[in-house]
Amino acid sequence: MAAAARLRAGGVVAFPTDTVTGLGCLANSADAVRAIFALKGRDQGRPLTLFVADAAAAEVVTGPLVPRVRALLRLAWPGSLTAVLPLAGAGPGGPWPEGVGREGTVGVRVPAHPVPRRLVELVGGPLATTSANISGEAPWPDAAEAVARWGEAVLAVPGPSGSVPSTVVDLTVWPPRVLRDGAVGADTLAAWIDAAG
Repeated sequence: MAAAARLRAGGVVAFPTDTVTGLGCLANSADAVRAIFALKGRDQGRPLTLFVADAAAAEVVTGPLVPRVRALLRLAWPGSLTAVLPLAGAGPGGPWPEGVGREGTVGVRVPAHPVPRRLVELVGGPLATTSANISGEAPWPDAAEAVARWGEAVLAVPGPSGSVPSTVVDLTVWPPRVLRDGAVGADTLAAWIDAAG
């Protein structure tokens, strides 16, 4: 897949997701992460989200999770819940470039859409992602818009996305705290929290 090759080479790719159209790069590529911030005009204080293959892959990023958090994620993933979790190795000398995580935490998600899941599989590690748009504008409905706006700086996997962003929940506290309302409804989230204990 050309998109995976672009990612492995340190490039930026736009792709459809189950929520809004995504823009991503290899999470450990400082240059590519900087390129995403520059393309979007994004504030450096707003970190990127990591897409991972599954909950086990999340723990490579976060370190071991407590059982109730693990139980909730088993219910929520793959899907449109972004979980704010501890970031292993955060801080000076850590493996993650600036722009991935903040204050020892990071947003993590296992998307339900086959395209980003396949990209994560092909590159063998997490993708640092955000919505495909200019910061402050609405997300674009199709990844092809990224090429129209940014030209060869981005490779696009065409295809429609959902229209509702993910729900962002802080799982470093219990009960979890909703940081952004989105595609996961309050009743569904409450049921997951209940079931997780």
